[in-house]
Amino acid sequence: MPDPALARVSRRTVLTAALGAPAAATLTGCLGPSWEELPATRLTIATGNPGGVFDRYGEALADVLERRLEGVTTRTRTTNASVENLQQVADRTSDLGFSLGDAASDAVRGTGEFDAPVEVAALARTYDSFVHLVIRAASPFTEVTDLRGRRVGLGARGSGTRVIAQRTLTEAGVTVSGVESTADTLQESADALREGDLDAFFFVSGLPNTAVKELSEEIDIRLVDLGGLVGSMTSSYGTEYTAGPVPASTYDLANAVDTVSVKNYVVVHPDMEEELAYAVTRVMFEEQTAVDRIAPGVRQPNIGAAIFTSPLDLHPGAVRYFREPRG
Repeated sequence: MPDPALARVSRRTVLTAALGAPAAATLTGCLGPSWEELPATRLTIATGNPGGVFDRYGEALADVLERRLEGVTTRTRTTNASVENLQQVADRTSDLGFSLGDAASDAVRGTGEFDAPVEVAALARTYDSFVHLVIRAASPFTEVTDLRGRRVGLGARGSGTRVIAQRTLTEAGVTVSGVESTADTLQESADALREGDLDAFFFVSGLPNTAVKELSEEIDIRLVDLGGLVGSMTSSYGTEYTAGPVPASTYDLANAVDTVSVKNYVVVHPDMEEELAYAVTRVMFEEQTAVDRIAPGVRQPNIGAAIFTSPLDLHPGAVRYFREPRG
């Protein structure tokens, strides 16, 4: 569902503005009788941590793209997600990647983890991700401030999770140096919590997160409620952050919790060929049933929210798809 503030912006206005963005390089000439037929293309997709939704969705999308688009072969690259993915897309190490909205905003502005602006564009806004602060159910911790002096997984270096974890601590009044932090991957953090080597770990993901779900089936866990930090996060870092609930049924929790949610984007280099960007965007929306068969339960992009990618420009190929009339 689009953010309420975004819903007030007309689809026509956004698409008209997008058309004013600098044009990307396009293929010339006829590419064949169908949009599905493209020149021989190797598409590398930067995903995320194994067990995360970026990785599951990326693997499924890669499979469907290769089967639907003639001439396109795909491969996926496991990464530490947002920051690393943005850097790879910008330097063309990867052709397509997934990113949290706050990291993407930092990238185009040259702030946060980015020393200078990087060149990326969006194909679509996808599902929202939710900040998980995972602890054992028997833990006495109820607030972020309880983590002072504790062993806490902040996410791998180069990940969007690490950016948000550090910001969450700061907004709660806990310095990063005030916790005994690790830079483990998602699965390493889940294993460490299970073995008693961590008191808590952060991860930012769509729902459900496979690694967290599997952990909840092995030990009783809780998520720390972060709803009280949403206003502060928004004031300090922008509207990429909003409130979002995690239902109790997601991980067999005793209670639902409120947390911080953040948008996700599919990003490409602005110079991606327009026909290819159009075809990938079209497959993302027209082959969702096929994606769901490979990655059941993974939330997929909603056509009503997909164009709201500010401050990232929509790629002209994506604009072309979103401008097409629908019944």
